[in-house]
Amino acid sequence: MRIRSLASAALLAGGLIATATPATAATVAPAQRTSCSLTVTNLYYSIGMQTAFAKLTGGCSGPIDITLERAATAAGPYQEEPEALYYLQQAADGTAATAYFMDPAERGQCRAKASFDTLVAYSPASVSC
Repeated sequence: MRIRSLASAALLAGGLIATATPATAATVAPAQRTSCSLTVTNLYYSIGMQTAFAKLTGGCSGPIDITLERAATAAGPYQEEPEALYYLQQAADGTAATAYFMDPAERGQCRAKASFDTLVAYSPASVSC
């Protein structure tokens, strides 16, 4: 779980601090990996930040990473904005994650990129950021 400061996380959660559990390694049989799929939503504005939600289906579970990518135009090329991540929350069952991002310093088009094991998914559409 990535977090910039514990105080900011408490503020983000409305003053309530949830107990975090450490992420566990994915345990997926090789034959089952072909049935796994990963999806990520378009970025949307929530709690004063850009937010994206990713989900694993097909019996897979494990830590999902979500990053923000930015480009000057919707056509790209996109570059990862590693400093934009504010907070990444993993579901307890390892099948979903929610990421909150600060607005990038430069304007353009943004999209979310989710990854798990060898799977990578991108937002269906970019948004102005």
